[in-house]
Amino acid sequence: MAYNFSKVDFYSVKDNTNYFLDANIWLKILVPKINATYKDKQYYNLFEQIIANTKCKIVVPALVLSEVINRILRDVHMGKFISKLKKANPEFKPDSGFYKNVFRPSEEFIIAYTMVCYEIKNFHTSIQLIPDGLGTDFKFKHILSDPPKGLDFNDYFYYNICKKNNYTIITDDKDFWVEGVEIVTLSQTLLDKSFAFNFPVVKE
Repeated sequence: MAYNFSKVDFYSVKDNTNYFLDANIWLKILVPKINATYKDKQYYNLFEQIIANTKCKIVVPALVLSEVINRILRDVHMGKFISKLKKANPEFKPDSGFYKNVFRPSEEFIIAYTMVCYEIKNFHTSIQLIPDGLGTDFKFKHILSDPPKGLDFNDYFYYNICKKNNYTIITDDKDFWVEGVEIVTLSQTLLDKSFAFNFPVVKE
C-alpha cells in the first residue's frame, strides 16, 4: 500500500468525496483561538471550502462526536467554570470528582452542552452521520489483534473506517502515519515523513 499525504494549503476540495475530520480538527473549528495561527486558519479555510461544496460530505461517527463534545466540555467550559469559582474564592481547588459531582450537575454545564450541540448541528447540511461498523465490518481480528505502534485505539479505529470506505482524513495528529488512505494535513512531522518516503536520499 502507498502513503498519500497532501498539504492543506495546496489542497483543492474534491466533488463526490467524503471527508473525515479528526477530533483535533473539530476542536480548531468549534473552539477557535483568539489569535489563530497560520495553521489554524488554513484548516478553517479548508473546512469552509468543504461545507460550501454541496457535492461532498463530512462523515461523523458517534465516537468522534463523543470525543469532541466531551473534550470541549471538560477542557474549555469546565476551565471557565473553575475560573469563575476561583474569582469568588482564590483558595478554591477542584478535587478529582469535580467534573462529575460539581460541574456536570451545574446550570453552566447544561448551557455549554446545549451550545456545543447547537454549533455542530449548524453544519447538518454538510454532515453525514455514519455507523461505525463495529461488529459487522470490524471484528475482533480487525481492531484488537496486532495493534499498531503509534496509534491509540480511537485513531486506529478511525483509520479502519476511512480505509474501508475510502474516506479522506483531515488531521493534525503527527502520529497518523498510515497507508492506504488519503490524508490532508499541516503536521510538519507527517509532511516530512511523506517527503522522505517519496524522495529518499540516495547515498553514493
